[in-house]
Amino acid sequence: MNADARRARDAIQRIITVCDTLVELTQIPEHQFLGDTRSQWAVEMGLIRIGEGVNRVPAEVLERFDAQPWLQIGGMRNFAAHQYDLDPRRVWRTVTRDMPTLRAYLADVVLPGLE
Repeated sequence: MNADARRARDAIQRIITVCDTLVELTQIPEHQFLGDTRSQWAVEMGLIRIGEGVNRVPAEVLERFDAQPWLQIGGMRNFAAHQYDLDPRRVWRTVTRDMPTLRAYLADVVLPGLE
């Protein structure tokens, strides 16, 4: 395994760990999440960490595995990091709808493809 693949593997494993944590944080009803600023902020930090992780994956690796919107994931990181009024409904949708797909793709396609 070359250095880029090792860097990518490490970053992807960290992203998967964050995804798993976000699943735990969203094991509450949506209305409860929408009323809980601490949960919202914790999940937003997780989205920032996911974006940071994606930014650590070498571009050549992301190009090989192009079934995810890598630029949008990085954009969500930027939005979460720089906005104080991030819509909690958007955060909820992202984490409950999009993040499981990302996690599965990373675990089932990208990691095995790096070996």
